[in-house]
Amino acid sequence: MKQLLAIALSFLWIGCNLFAQKTIAEQLGYPADAKLLIIHADDLGVIHTVNQATFRAFADGSVKSASIMVPTPWLPEVAAYAKEHPDHDMGIHLTLTSEWEYLRWGPVAPAGQVSSLLDENGYFYPDCAQLWEHAKIEEVEMELRAQIKKAIAMGIQPTHLDSHMGCLFSSDPRYYELYVKLAKEFGIPAMVNHQIEQLGGVDGTKIPVVINDILGANIPDYESSMSDYYANALRNLKPGVHVMIIHCGYDNMESQGMSYAHPYWGAQWRQQDFDFFTSDACANILKEENIHVVTWKELGSLLKK
Repeated sequence: MKQLLAIALSFLWIGCNLFAQKTIAEQLGYPADAKLLIIHADDLGVIHTVNQATFRAFADGSVKSASIMVPTPWLPEVAAYAKEHPDHDMGIHLTLTSEWEYLRWGPVAPAGQVSSLLDENGYFYPDCAQLWEHAKIEEVEMELRAQIKKAIAMGIQPTHLDSHMGCLFSSDPRYYELYVKLAKEFGIPAMVNHQIEQLGGVDGTKIPVVINDILGANIPDYESSMSDYYANALRNLKPGVHVMIIHCGYDNMESQGMSYAHPYWGAQWRQQDFDFFTSDACANILKEENIHVVTWKELGSLLKK
């Protein structure tokens, strides 16, 4: 009997190790050398225009994933959408800055408890450098917990975490350690590739790194041709799991007001992202290059196993 048990345990150990050795693609049912891509729209909740463009890109385009800025004014519309679409793939875009000229927001946690995160008017600082200069890490943690808990309380089931403007990817390792700590505690994946992982390195803060590359257009691409950047990026995608970060929106008065005096990642940028990722050209490239669009929800299911 003991011998049979030992043999059974040996086969179980071998099976677990074989599963662990499989690529993410294989574990999801694709060939080992498959190209998997999460097309990920940032900034849900910031304005109505961004919400509506993203929802339409879900329905009519190649976008299957997004992330939510919990402190922003149009969060209730996102919560209503999440309840109507319980299979949504929407994470929390952990937000500690408020970058626009006239559209500003502050904390979810009580302001008096996170005062080191706020400027003289009670808003978040406009950039990461000012945040890092003033913030107390314990108040950062309080605010980020409040954001995740508020989203859940409003009926959103977050599928992942990521960081608005990359403020949690500081040279101060405490920010990355907090990011990983929250992902573990809430049992959801955090967007991390090996470059981001190097910011941490403290035992006990390791999490599975499933993303090979995090891609996205930058200022030179916007100033030349966004559609060319995206087409080339898709055509040159290598096997593995990648994230393409985009920003959907419409170039209308609401969006123009949001991005007043801030041309980059503004109204025209978001319209171009929306146009490309809802286009037949994008769908055709994905098909021609045999790129499989996947979601954070699928990756999260694997990690839970």
